[in-house]
Amino acid sequence: MLPKIPLALWVWWGLGLLTVFWSLTPGNTLVLGLWELAYLAAFAAGTWLAGFVGLNIALLGYGLLTTLTLAWAGLVMYFSGSSHYVAGAQALVLIPLAMVWLFRSRWPLLSGILLTAALYLALMSGARAVYLPFVLVLALLVYRLWREQINLPRIFAGLGLVGLIVFSVDAALPFHPIQTALDTRTSIEKQISDASTEGSFGSRLQMWRQTLSIALHEPLGTGNGSFREVLAAYQQYPGVLFSSAHNYYLETAATGGWPRLIVLLGLLAWILWRGWNSKVWPWALGAAGLWATLAFDITGMYPAVMMLAFASLGAVYGQLVHKPIPTSTHLLWRVPFLIIAMALAVWWYWPCQSSCAVTRHLGYRPEVLAEAARLSGEEQKALLARAAELNPKSIWIRRAQLQYAESPQERLEALRTINQQFPLAGPWFYLQRAEVAIELGLKPEAIEALRAGLERFPPNFKPAGIPLGNSVYRQYGEWGQKAPALLEKLEAQ
Repeated sequence: MLPKIPLALWVWWGLGLLTVFWSLTPGNTLVLGLWELAYLAAFAAGTWLAGFVGLNIALLGYGLLTTLTLAWAGLVMYFSGSSHYVAGAQALVLIPLAMVWLFRSRWPLLSGILLTAALYLALMSGARAVYLPFVLVLALLVYRLWREQINLPRIFAGLGLVGLIVFSVDAALPFHPIQTALDTRTSIEKQISDASTEGSFGSRLQMWRQTLSIALHEPLGTGNGSFREVLAAYQQYPGVLFSSAHNYYLETAATGGWPRLIVLLGLLAWILWRGWNSKVWPWALGAAGLWATLAFDITGMYPAVMMLAFASLGAVYGQLVHKPIPTSTHLLWRVPFLIIAMALAVWWYWPCQSSCAVTRHLGYRPEVLAEAARLSGEEQKALLARAAELNPKSIWIRRAQLQYAESPQERLEALRTINQQFPLAGPWFYLQRAEVAIELGLKPEAIEALRAGLERFPPNFKPAGIPLGNSVYRQYGEWGQKAPALLEKLEAQ
């Protein structure tokens, strides 16, 4: 028998690949199409329940080792995509299973240890993207156990004992990782700070509004895998430029289109709801917890997390589909998708006699930049021009043209394009344009560039409260000092 992959999942994958025909970054769309084949494989692998549980236990151990080691070293990383966030999200899969096994299995002690470890990792994450799904999962877990004739005093006694062990262990550790996480992330001062425009939650709301705006403007999507590359062209808020929408569902709508999002949500609802209403409900609840984190965090960008998310769905689906599907029926609807998948792999990996950067691989960023570094002169310009046609709303290609410009006039043209197409990408592009314009004797254009930049990025502008790096903050500081002084000097002449 072939692996149990429902037709709807193949349709979801196919809709993502189909966007290559209108994608604003077709190379990225092909690459993500290949990555998503791994998600489908993970879904099929999740039907092997022993392997799925073993993988989760291994991830639990790795997450505990990583986060405890970082805490011992004094490194606390409560930001999106950190090991704390990822490990906490992964732990949610095991909590319902361990809790049910605590009351139902022949090995309550082992199940209790597993539950304690999973709870500890989830609480140690310091991630509200984990805390909110955790609370919901825990409430539904208590409700369902009560429905299955386990009395509430017994349930709360078990949870109380596990909680006591968790906080006792935390109190015994000199660096108190759970207490540190709760003090850092749940204080009133932190909530008020994060809710501001410059805070992590306030800037995340801006990102969601911005992503929704893209999805409404491009109902068929900008191309699967294009978000990071095209965001600057759709940017609505200065300084709010992330590599992910921090919401996998909104990002799916923006890049893969609304039809793809509807198929994904339909598949999730069908599997999880059927699982919740069956004897495999603990598996469904664990999968729902992990998928819920993808509505708040950046983890959707990491292939490992996504493979685990799809594997958790496969674990539920495999137990729901009791009767094997006849091979002929299974093949009838899936053969076209299998052929397309194999063709995509061959198309991408088949050796090229020359560079594939802008031919077969359709302007894929790493290959274009690597090829541009090897070329020079007209060949380099032709490569970058073709890449710009394939990636019409990607700022990286304009930066490459700026980097390899051979004259001030070419640099000015590149900067004009950046200011026009990506007006909120960064203030330093306005400053560079003004400096080049002065070099070419174009004083009015220099004044225009500085005024436009200062209108969007005032001297006291502060970027959103996200880890941008010291060099970026220095650039903002230099802009706030140099731009007003240079504008005043030009206007006084």
